[in-house]
Amino acid sequence: MNWKSLSAIVIIAAVGAFVWFVVERSANSEFNEPESSSEDLQASMPPKTSAIKETLAVEQEQDYQEQAAKAPAPPREIDGSDDQVRDAATELSPSLGQWLQPQHQIRKWVALVDQMARFRLPNKHLPISYDKEAFLVIKTEKGMANDPGNFRRWEPLVNAVTALDPKKVAIYYKKWSPFLESSYNELGNPQSFDNQLRTTIEHLLIVEPIPADAELRRPKVFYEYADPVLENADPLSKWLWRLGPDNMKSLQDWLRQLQSYL
Repeated sequence: MNWKSLSAIVIIAAVGAFVWFVVERSANSEFNEPESSSEDLQASMPPKTSAIKETLAVEQEQDYQEQAAKAPAPPREIDGSDDQVRDAATELSPSLGQWLQPQHQIRKWVALVDQMARFRLPNKHLPISYDKEAFLVIKTEKGMANDPGNFRRWEPLVNAVTALDPKKVAIYYKKWSPFLESSYNELGNPQSFDNQLRTTIEHLLIVEPIPADAELRRPKVFYEYADPVLENADPLSKWLWRLGPDNMKSLQDWLRQLQSYL
């Protein structure tokens, strides 16, 4: 199996990778929340469905057949493919490759997307190892606020994801969809991977920005938003806000391009 055949997995995983990077619970971070499984989040989830979109918009592109023919077929098995996945990631993007350290890459990617689509916060069995600097705050007239320097911690991640060609992602996704669905089915869930991926993308796209200097408070160990409306927002929105307004816009612009091909 060559690196090109595995690069498709890395490309499709990029969306899921972004979400985990934002919430990575390193020992240096003090802006975190415990894992959420509240009933109100479950109630706000879209209706369950196992539907898979059979025809993608990218298939209407003039060069689709040519590009799809060049895309390699997916591997027959995912067991024992970790080293190849890491090699593929390094060839595709050195920054992505260096973060794929844990074992069982493919199974962890599909599980990650599934969790995010359910508005849950996974904190173990993760496919990514991403180090970042400590979270800092500044004092303002209102009190405490996010240090703008915190946003720069995510620039390598956002740049790596948005550098991927959305059209190529969609072409690979079309060809690799059966393989990803099969891997996802190992979880024993009636949902489809396609549904979960689309649900995650759609939610990230509807998140509105907040002031970069939104007031923070620290009632115990971790920082929280002082505004209860912000603090009570769903976890995925709060994760996206932590990127900062510029990174958030860049990522959402890229996701819109990707969605237009899906």
